[in-house]
Amino acid sequence: MFIPSHIASGYLLGKGLMAKIITSGNGSHFILMVMIGAVIPDADGIFSKKVAGHHSVLHTPIFWLGFYGLILLMGKILKRKTIHPIGLGIMLGAQLHLFTDWFTARTVGIKWLYPFSNKDYSLYTIYPEKGQGTVWEMIKDPYFSFYLQNGFLLWTEISILILALVMAFQSKK
Repeated sequence: MFIPSHIASGYLLGKGLMAKIITSGNGSHFILMVMIGAVIPDADGIFSKKVAGHHSVLHTPIFWLGFYGLILLMGKILKRKTIHPIGLGIMLGAQLHLFTDWFTARTVGIKWLYPFSNKDYSLYTIYPEKGQGTVWEMIKDPYFSFYLQNGFLLWTEISILILALVMAFQSKK
């Protein structure tokens, strides 16, 4: 999944959960944290030499559960209740990122069972040989054409973007 779609899916999740999780105050901070969390796992792509190799520990569920546990512990030590929704938003956004990467994987899957297994899981067959370019080359051929071959994934991403834009504009009214 491309970064704009990760951001849009984070917005949709944050917006959907906001009323259930945020009981007082401004929920827009929670939505922002989910959106940030939905993008952070791809920070490893900045330093990767190839698309198929950019899934580091940031693309494992256990890392984000551990991160959330540390945030909860820090909140208790500092006696600050405001830390909890921040950590929860980032963790939920990151887990959403992993799910959407699993769902749209074309060159590398998600290591759901890491550290117990290094097996990559994906909904579709993955082709690591197609992801030998850098993450910066994903938006041009030959990778982009390869990604577009799966019309369902293309329309899923477009639908997520459109739905997020519609919801954002409606909430401004």
